[in-house]
Amino acid sequence: MKSLISEFSYGFALTHEFVLALGNLTAAPIFPSLIEEGRAGGGYDVKLEAPGIPLFLQFKRSDCLSRRSAREIQSGAPLTTPFYRIEITAKSDSAQHQMLIELDAAPNLVFYAAPMFHRKEEFDAAFTGGRVRQRSFFVRPRTIGAFSDNGPHYLSFDGSTCVIMSEPKIIEALGAAELAALLRTRLEDDQRPLRETVDEAVREAEAARARSRERLRGRDQLSAAIDVGAALELPEQAEAVPAIEDFRARQDAAQAAALPPKEPDDPNAAALRRLADIGLREFNAQLYIVQDHEDD
Repeated sequence: MKSLISEFSYGFALTHEFVLALGNLTAAPIFPSLIEEGRAGGGYDVKLEAPGIPLFLQFKRSDCLSRRSAREIQSGAPLTTPFYRIEITAKSDSAQHQMLIELDAAPNLVFYAAPMFHRKEEFDAAFTGGRVRQRSFFVRPRTIGAFSDNGPHYLSFDGSTCVIMSEPKIIEALGAAELAALLRTRLEDDQRPLRETVDEAVREAEAARARSRERLRGRDQLSAAIDVGAALELPEQAEAVPAIEDFRARQDAAQAAALPPKEPDDPNAAALRRLADIGLREFNAQLYIVQDHEDD
């Protein structure tokens, strides 16, 4: 059955719980407009002098499969029904999966996050009961690996076994408890304060963005070279529809442009804002800073 829960709703609910706690850790979401020096009540409590892990999550919707005729079962995947399936965007449509693999370089950590529910009443029960984390599973794009073809791929999880299709391959999926344990180990292994690691995180994210953009340029150039003959035969592109331009002009005249947020005075806070901005705009992934509850 197709999911009736939007990625936005699920992401909001999961973020709400991450702010409260993730095991004995806390995961503060970082939004570009919320890291502002001196803003009363602005942002979340990120401690620059304490160790912290930049965690990126990309939210997915989960469809529920309950019949043995599902393609995974028919292909020999060792799954029991019901199980949940998420779609990984086809490489021909988007390079986002490969981009997330590129982003997953220390100190950054990247996961897909998906719910193990698909009906609104299940979502409501999980949200009101504070169990969205416990009803979620997490998979690293790096664990899935790169795809050799351009078609869509599917990730399926039955609570015990996680399989990536088209050719069934078993990979690791984590629950919230296992994710918290992994993050705890990461924090113990690298005791440097966030103030010392945030610039490294930004450099890795910018390098991942540069590699991804270069790869996309190469793909677009190849596609243009293949299609150049057909393109020459196309009629001239029609001018922009006047009604669209009129609409834009009316809206621009009625409302001033939204101003960008003030740059923080603290360069480390500014770096966090930049890291969050890269994550959201380039990788469609929400940034959290994971830290220990007990650090002051």
